[in-house]
Amino acid sequence: MEIKQIQVTIERALADGRLSRLESEAIKTAIYADKKVTSEEAHLFSLLQEKIWQGEVLIDDPD
Repeated sequence: MEIKQIQVTIERALADGRLSRLESEAIKTAIYADKKVTSEEAHLFSLLQEKIWQGEVLIDDPD
């Protein structure tokens, strides 16, 4: 999957400031689609993790 498509997937998932398990799985699936992770993909995932750690994005409870 192209990096731009992954970026759009992440942006859509984070539009409401929350990350559901389904959205998280969609992002991971997009990143691993070609069975390898590029440095750009790793960087996007790292930025996502930072947003979670800093409290900019909340993780939805599965309940």
